[in-house]
Amino acid sequence: MTGDGAPGPGADYVVITAVKDAGQAKSRLGPDLDAGTRRSLVIAMVDDLLSTVREVWAGRIVVVSPDPVYDAIALDHGATVVRDRGEGYNEAIALALSTVLDAEAALVLPGDLPHADVDHVTTLLNALAEPGVCVVTAEDGGTLALGLTPPSVIAPAFGPDSARAHEEAAKAAGQRVSVGQLAGLTHDVDTLEDLARVWDRVGEATTALLEHLPIPTRSVTHD
Repeated sequence: MTGDGAPGPGADYVVITAVKDAGQAKSRLGPDLDAGTRRSLVIAMVDDLLSTVREVWAGRIVVVSPDPVYDAIALDHGATVVRDRGEGYNEAIALALSTVLDAEAALVLPGDLPHADVDHVTTLLNALAEPGVCVVTAEDGGTLALGLTPPSVIAPAFGPDSARAHEEAAKAAGQRVSVGQLAGLTHDVDTLEDLARVWDRVGEATTALLEHLPIPTRSVTHD
C-alpha cells in the first residue's frame, strides 16, 4: 500500500466514516472519564479525522451516525450525512455503502483515528485503484481501514478478528485482497492508554481537549 499523491478529481471514490451515538461511544473510558468528556472526545476525534481527509481529498465524504451531534462537523467538512438507526456498526456502514453504489470505490475509516495523517489517507485512497479489497489490520486483529472497489464487493464485518473476516470474505467472493499494516496506524483509540500512545500525533481538536484530561502522555511509549 503505497502512493505519493492522492488520486485526482477524476477518481470517483467515497470516504465513509461511521460513528456511534456520542453519548454511548467509548464506554471503555467510563472508569476514567465522565459521559460529557467522553462525548466531547468522540466529537473531537471525528473532527480531526475529517480535517485530515479533507487535506488530501476533495471528493465525496459520508458520515453515518444515529446521532445528529456530528451533523455540523460533517457539513463543515463538506460531507454528506446519513442517519442510521443505531442497530449496529456494520449495519450503519452497509447503509452508507448502499447510498454510494454509483461510486468506483469506497474507503471506510472508523471515526476514532485522530492520529491518522495525510500520508495514511493518501496511501489508502491510492489503494482503491485496484479492484478488490484492501484491509489495514490493527494489532488486535481488528480492521482500521477497509477499501472496497467497488463499494459492493463484500459486506462490512467489523468487530473482533475482523481483518481475517474481511480477508476471508474477499477470497470467498473471488476478489483480490491486500492485507497489511500502516506504520503509525496500528490501533484505534478506546482507552487512556491508547490516547497516551498517540497524544503527540492527534489533530487540533483532540489536542485541545487532551490538555484538560488526565492522560499519562509521557509515561507510555509512542507507536
